[in-house]
Amino acid sequence: MVAGRPLALAVAAASSPLLACAFAPPSQYVKKSQSQQSWVTLSAGKGFGEKPPTKQKSAPSIETSAPESAPVATQEQQQQPTKVTEDNTGSKRLRELRSREAERRDEELKKLRTLRETDASLREDAGAAAIPEKVAQRMGKRMIPFVGIPLFGTCASFIGFWYMAVYKDQEFQPALVATTSFVFLAVGLLGITYSVLSASWDDDREGSGLGFDEFQTNVGNLKDGLARTKENALLREKMAGLSEDEIQRAIDDQERREAKKNNKKDAWME
Repeated sequence: MVAGRPLALAVAAASSPLLACAFAPPSQYVKKSQSQQSWVTLSAGKGFGEKPPTKQKSAPSIETSAPESAPVATQEQQQQPTKVTEDNTGSKRLRELRSREAERRDEELKKLRTLRETDASLREDAGAAAIPEKVAQRMGKRMIPFVGIPLFGTCASFIGFWYMAVYKDQEFQPALVATTSFVFLAVGLLGITYSVLSASWDDDREGSGLGFDEFQTNVGNLKDGLARTKENALLREKMAGLSEDEIQRAIDDQERREAKKNNKKDAWME
């Protein structure tokens, strides 16, 4: 019975390939397993088994995250200097507007201070607004030729027409006589205006003979005076809604700022 057991094992190993592989050396097992695997593969391709799905080689994926992030970073870098430039431009414009507003306010305060000083001087001396005596004399002297000659022409033309009509028996239309007299009177009135405007308004300067330069200067002074009168009217309207303390405090602040600015300028020049 014991002797028959090896024989039975040998018969079973010969009949079963798995058992033969189990008791076979390792090299023989590898060779047999490879042959069996190839046989199974061939039978699956030709026989009854389903063909296993073939694996397609996937295309290598291209990473696009880095190239996409690079333009975004570049745009952010470009936007940052733009924002900084816009902020600097806006702050610069704001400073300019504030500076202009401060200058305009200081200019109004200067005009207000000058107006108050003028009003104070007129209250103290009512004759300060009168025409100086020398200037009035110059105006009177200029009226002699520029007004006297046209008036003399008016009288002379009227007498001449009368003489020609009475003693020479010449007839003249009344319209001609009236027109001639009117022209001389108009020239006389213009002479009065020119005499006042062509005289020198400075006490220390006599002026030229005909007074063309003085006329231009005085006309410019009249224009400035009219503009100043309009500005003074607007300032008086603004002063109407403020108290005396508020006006004086604003003027004092403006004087301090002006003195501080002048001190800085003097220190820089030194």
